[in-house]
Amino acid sequence: MIDILIAHRGEPESWPENSLAGYREVLRAGARYIETDVQVTADGIPILSHDPSLLKITDHDQIVTDTPYAEIHSLPAGHPDRFGDRFLDLRIATLAEFAGLLAAWPDARAFVEIKHASITAFGTGRVIDVMLETLAGVLDQCILISFEYAALESVRKRSALPVGWVVPHWDEDNRRRATDLAPDYLFVNRKRLPPLPAPLWEGPWQWVVYTVNRADEIGPLLERGFDMIETNVIRSLLAGEGGHG
Repeated sequence: MIDILIAHRGEPESWPENSLAGYREVLRAGARYIETDVQVTADGIPILSHDPSLLKITDHDQIVTDTPYAEIHSLPAGHPDRFGDRFLDLRIATLAEFAGLLAAWPDARAFVEIKHASITAFGTGRVIDVMLETLAGVLDQCILISFEYAALESVRKRSALPVGWVVPHWDEDNRRRATDLAPDYLFVNRKRLPPLPAPLWEGPWQWVVYTVNRADEIGPLLERGFDMIETNVIRSLLAGEGGHG
């Protein structure tokens, strides 16, 4: 199980998503694969944030790409809507801090997602360059992923890193695009899958499905052809528990 589970944003059922505290705990629990999201601040600092806005995590509706890092760092990032004041001491992590954590776990691998909002704000080349520079010390532990097809093409031109495409829709056009790109991984939202008995697309990639939080759903997905499972409850699944919906 350890080799097929990916900790989606750390473990957002137990800690604020994309927090170093969450990643540290899942790594201590034995997680080998983790996933994070990167946005770039107004002054060019890559940080761990899924959404373009800081509202969900900080309760302040500020756009990452419009806000300097110092201002972002001043905001408590404890996801107050979910956790109240339990994590008031947390701050949004930088990608550099994440790289430092990853370096302390050399057997771990990270799927690092390039987000659309930052590409729109700063351009594909600048975003990828700052990410590659920041991750330079741990590149052998990283896989860059994105919904943005052109961004992955650009990564391929700039580095030998493995890449993963997050499939936006299940259709014939995207199957052809996957074949042309031949990424190392294809990610798909379980809600976008066609009903059985439709097969998964054949290709050189490994298939990853997200987000799966129940142990009894993993077997059928593996039988269908998936190689890896992304989950919000990795500690429970690694412990042999049932997870939850």
